[in-house]
Amino acid sequence: MRLHGDERAARNMVGFTLTFAIIVVSVGLVATMGYPQIDNLSQTERLDNAEAGMELVASNFEQLQEQRATVRTNELSLSGGSLTVIEGPTVTVEAENTDFARTYSVGGLQYAHEGTTITYENGGVFRTYGEGNVAIVDRPSMTCTEDRAVVSVVRVVPESTTKTGADYVSISGAAQTRELHFPINRTGPDSMAAADELRVSVSSPRSIAWNRHFEDAGNWTAGPTAGTFRCDGIEAMYVRETVVSVSFDT
Repeated sequence: MRLHGDERAARNMVGFTLTFAIIVVSVGLVATMGYPQIDNLSQTERLDNAEAGMELVASNFEQLQEQRATVRTNELSLSGGSLTVIEGPTVTVEAENTDFARTYSVGGLQYAHEGTTITYENGGVFRTYGEGNVAIVDRPSMTCTEDRAVVSVVRVVPESTTKTGADYVSISGAAQTRELHFPINRTGPDSMAAADELRVSVSSPRSIAWNRHFEDAGNWTAGPTAGTFRCDGIEAMYVRETVVSVSFDT
């Protein structure tokens, strides 16, 4: 009886040791492999939510420049990221055979988190990640059809603070001015009848994506210089500018 008792005790000890070892190894595997995967999923979800929020911003600003609203507000969860009103991007528009040639400083709105940015810029939304990779999330509202070209310039300016890092922020955009810049005259010089084509170029850290947009957007064709695109053979062309002031409420 004593021999059998010693064997049973030894088996119990071996079983306990193996079970404890399995638990330790499992915890180690979860710590080294599971947590990074969970963190990656969380990071992806944060960026996807920010992307959806910026698409809503683009939709609201489109309503402002189309005069369907004067103020629009939406909320965005930053989840550890930051939101900034940026400066720098410009849009140059020229009407061939007229005196109309203007460069607009459009600015923009940018969400940033751990090396990835999601940027609203002149009607479009772009996601930049890795070594300068840029994806078009929402296409800009510049159109060239068989009979007309419409270039809508949306200039974003800060109403108060230019940056926030709060976890949750309310973004308000208000239309300050709306102007039709071309045609200048109904007939004669600087009118649609005088213009042969409309040319557009964008200077931005996301220029590669802008060029891809023009190449894929339909009737835009490459212009005489790199990064310039033209819409020609059309009956009408319009260039309008909307100034939108942006404020953050946390």
